[in-house]
Amino acid sequence: MYKKVMIALVALVMGLSCLPAFAEAPAQPEDPVLATINGKEIKKSQVDAEMLQMLNNQYIDDETQYITVLEFMVNRELITKKITDMGFNQFTKEEEDAFLGEAQQQFDKALESFADYYQSADSEKAREDAVQQARDVFAAQGVTVDLLAQEIKSRAGMDRLNTYLLGGYEPSMEEVQAVFQEVGGMYKQQYVNDIAQYEYMTNYAGQNSWFTPEGYRGVVHILIKADDALLENYKALNAAFEEQQQHQDEVPIENGEESAEQPTEEKKEVTQEMLAQARQAVLDSKKADIDLIYERLGRGESFIDLIKEYGEDPGMTVPANLEEGYPVHAQSILYDPAFTAGAFSQKMQKVGDVSDPVVGSYGIHILYYLRDVPAGLELTDSIRQEIEDYLTAKKQNELFGKAIASWTEQEDIVYFEEAIDAATNQAKLRLAEQNNPEEQPLEATPTEGEGQTP
Repeated sequence: MYKKVMIALVALVMGLSCLPAFAEAPAQPEDPVLATINGKEIKKSQVDAEMLQMLNNQYIDDETQYITVLEFMVNRELITKKITDMGFNQFTKEEEDAFLGEAQQQFDKALESFADYYQSADSEKAREDAVQQARDVFAAQGVTVDLLAQEIKSRAGMDRLNTYLLGGYEPSMEEVQAVFQEVGGMYKQQYVNDIAQYEYMTNYAGQNSWFTPEGYRGVVHILIKADDALLENYKALNAAFEEQQQHQDEVPIENGEESAEQPTEEKKEVTQEMLAQARQAVLDSKKADIDLIYERLGRGESFIDLIKEYGEDPGMTVPANLEEGYPVHAQSILYDPAFTAGAFSQKMQKVGDVSDPVVGSYGIHILYYLRDVPAGLELTDSIRQEIEDYLTAKKQNELFGKAIASWTEQEDIVYFEEAIDAATNQAKLRLAEQNNPEEQPLEATPTEGEGQTP
């Protein structure tokens, strides 16, 4: 919660740096001019302020990158001038009102998020205090609804410029296919023999599935919740049995040496018979339902209809899961191992097969082999959109680079290299001193002539 709130607040405050106008920093002693654009000065203090925000946003590595920040500021001024010259910053009253409304929503949402985090107690007074604290922080940072509306308006002008530069460009299917084959080939090489990595990246890391390895099948199931005490007993015995098997598989200590760590209490051995009895007890607790389900399946009733009547897995209420099934591979890491084993049991040989009852961590599963999942590369709608967005952004960057180069030639831009070099060297010296504290004199060490004999 803390990270999410702080990220939102930082984004809100730092987002103001996207405004096209330069911040009017007060003149500082020895505040040299680093560049001019059409006679407008950009001073070191202005670059320092911009650099701090770029460092906070991790756009640059350190405070020595004056030329990078300065070029960014000059380019921003060029873009602002072009937006103004082309009238892209002119909006109707309805559009202006919409910007203000969106800004108010952003401001209120950030205010509430801040107050949620800092509210000290569940009372009306505590809420009022937290909201006031948020308002005070925003006021100190100069964050107002009007300023946010101006930022939104500036982004809208930038969007118009982007649209103008793109000139109606839309990625062709040939371009999409070229990217799909190139990137898809890399995914295939990466995942063809690594099911665990494939499932992790596509289910937990937010990556679209461009390539599906061989061996997946779509499986639906009826989950029947069992008696809690019986199920917990089975799970405990199963865990103990697996641990027991693992210890038996370990390499024995050579030369008769004994382990330095002796067990304080001898654990009771779990046998296959004990595990089978516990499993059967779980099944017996729902025997009537299980028998009736298989009887109705034998009469030709729809497995999907029986899921809706008996099933207790919320995932099986999702239409896509019912239509396609859970994608299960023999080496899957996503599911309860008992579920995966059941999906590839002897009874599950072909599409349409039904498993024997399977006892797992969540209860009793009756599984149905719904389909074989097509393997290989697949250009889905979401992947096509991902590629089109990439190609559009690539084209936009290309056109923007050319436009900036052209606009630069049209304007009077002067960089003062001596002042830039001096500022850069000063920053390097500061960093060197910070990174090498051992080279600095200790504060408690007397200097020559101070309590010392020459």
